[in-house]
Amino acid sequence: MENNDAVKSYYADVFNENERELRETLEFARSKNIISRFLHSSSMDIADICGGTGAYAFWLAEMGHIVHLLDLAENHIEIARQKSIEKSVELASYTCADARNLPYENESMDMVLLMGALYHLQSKESRMKCLQEAFRVLKKDGIMICTVMNRYNFLISSMKYRHLIDAMGLEPIKQALYSGIIDNNAYTKLPLSYGHTPEEIVCEMTESGFVNIVQVAVEGIANALGNNTLPTDDKEAKQLISCIELVESVPELIGVSRNIISIGTKP
Repeated sequence: MENNDAVKSYYADVFNENERELRETLEFARSKNIISRFLHSSSMDIADICGGTGAYAFWLAEMGHIVHLLDLAENHIEIARQKSIEKSVELASYTCADARNLPYENESMDMVLLMGALYHLQSKESRMKCLQEAFRVLKKDGIMICTVMNRYNFLISSMKYRHLIDAMGLEPIKQALYSGIIDNNAYTKLPLSYGHTPEEIVCEMTESGFVNIVQVAVEGIANALGNNTLPTDDKEAKQLISCIELVESVPELIGVSRNIISIGTKP
């Protein structure tokens, strides 16, 4: 399995995850909307795995859910602890650990979120271990919600922002479409980047034991048209969200989205 020291260094020294929520507003608004559809009670035990600095964890805790935040990066956990003080919202636990080896008991969670883990795992072995750990800690009928980077977005982004093709050429795009591995500093410095096809993540979840799998495009067709930010005008924002929702689960269009959310149930 991958050594994730590069991922820890990236989030410690290069990338400010705490600012991403403010920048990528469409992704977070849509993801919260999708997650909220599966909140079947007012006080669920939820594990937010690779949850960064707690963008989803605090949102859920503020609604009364019992949320356990886990992330690989120590600085993310420290920022989350500080956020807890600032927001006067306490999470159930804060843990620095690997998504492939969760510290939670069997069948202890009503919901597991994997909103940032799978796109840092390039080997199927690692991805399956991550999904199997999520399956293990879920209660019967528990829900797992995961985000994956769409493999085809590498091509879409390169077409939207032509300077990327000028900097990279076509060969890295061909390799990414074939293998899912995105390894080109001209496109992203995100270490161990992996892009799923819509069919691939369904197969991996099925192999891990999940049933009743549903897929939802996060940015959807808006990804091909804009910069993935939510309009500041409320009316425009609602219109955009409504348009995305119209075709969010159309199989022929899911591959256009930047990110894909897949939902599965533990039988």
